[in-house]
This record gives sequence, structure tokens and C-alpha cells, in this order.
Amino acid sequence: MIGLFKGMATTMSHLFRPTFNAGYPYTPKVVPERSRSCFALCLDDDGRPLCKACGLCERSCPSGAISITSSKVEGQAGRVLDRFVIDLGICMHCGICVERCPSMGLTQTGDFHLATPSRPQTVRVLFGVPATAQEESA
Repeated sequence: MIGLFKGMATTMSHLFRPTFNAGYPYTPKVVPERSRSCFALCLDDDGRPLCKACGLCERSCPSGAISITSSKVEGQAGRVLDRFVIDLGICMHCGICVERCPSMGLTQTGDFHLATPSRPQTVRVLFGVPATAQEESA
């Protein structure tokens, strides 16, 4: 019986505290600077991504959420990024991919509006042409 009263006392103490999301979405919350949320590719002055398509982020991702497609261009050293896709549905937001990037081409943004009504919408194409319905079903 004492446990029941302790639990009710805890519940009642939380009842009168101000809520964290009061006024949301009309008054957006300020996210801490080092928060881990959505991803973005950093761009150079010409608007091209800084990503060198080395694949370190893809190989180091513990959940396998990153998919990179690149191609070799004749007469150029290295590879050229064709497509960069992150599946936020399985991403743990651990930040290992950002830490491993040697060209500082990937960063985490403060955008925390990631809720979607369906699973396929969690796949974010950061660079390249989005997949068509035929490619997704294959």
C-alpha cells in the first residue's frame, strides 16, 4: 500500500511541472548545438558535395543505414559521388559516420522533425536522383 502512495505522489508531482513541448509547433524548441538528428552533405563554394565517395561512412555504419553509389571518371583521381542515401528508420544517430569522414563531407543537422506516416519516407536521398518506384521494388 505504501508503494501505491509513493507512485501516486510521484505522478502528482509531475502533473504540475511545466511541459517540455509547451507551445510546439508554434514556438519551436532550440536544439542543443551538439544534438544528433538528421544528416546533410556539406557543399563547397561551387555547390558540389565535399564527399569524396570513399565509402568509410558506409562501411563504419553499425546498422548499415548508409548507401553510397559512386563512379570512376576517366582522367580524374578518386571517385565521383553519384548518390548518397541514408535510411533514418534504421539509423541509430550514433555519429560514427560523421566522425569517420576524412573530407568532412557529412554533418548532422539540428532538424529533428523526422516523424513520417510510413516506413518508406524514412529513406532520405542526400545527393543524387531519388529512386523510382520500379527501382524500390527490385
